[in-house]
Amino acid sequence: MLRVYNKRRSEYRLREQLPNGQEVNLYFYRLRAPYIEDADPEISYQWFVGFYIGSRKEANRWFKHNQKNKPKNIVTGNGTLTAMKWAMDHILDFAGKMDRNEELVIGWEEVRRKKAYQFLRRYGFTDYYDELGNPTHLGIRNKEYWYLVKEE
Repeated sequence: MLRVYNKRRSEYRLREQLPNGQEVNLYFYRLRAPYIEDADPEISYQWFVGFYIGSRKEANRWFKHNQKNKPKNIVTGNGTLTAMKWAMDHILDFAGKMDRNEELVIGWEEVRRKKAYQFLRRYGFTDYYDELGNPTHLGIRNKEYWYLVKEE
C-alpha cells in the first residue's frame, strides 16, 4: 500500500512495501532557487530527490543526515531493480505535476549510482555540469511549460 506524506509544501514523501518485503522510501524536498548558485532566473524552486530502501526509521535518519546511527550507503542488489523502477515511475509522475517555475534535480553519491541514473536521459532529463565540465546532476522541468532547444 502506497503511503503519501505531504503536510509541508516544501516536502513530499512516498513509502511502499516491495513484493520482497523491503520498504522503499522516496523523498522530494524543495529549496528556493535564489539561494542556489548558478540558478536559472526563470526558476524559483528546485526539487531534490532522496531514495532509500529500508525501514522508515533508517530512511528518516539518512534523509535528515543524522550522524548518530546513520545507515551506510550500501548497494546490496536485493530488490534494487524493482525499487528503481518503482522510483522512476513516481519521479516521472512528479515531474509532470510541477509548476512552471520549478525544476527537479537528481544527484548521486557514487559512480555506481551515477551509471544507474543515466537511463533518465531517455525521459528528458538533462545533465548539469560543474566548472570542470563533469556531470554532477540530472534535471528536468515540466514538459507542459518547457522544451529543450539544442544549441548549434
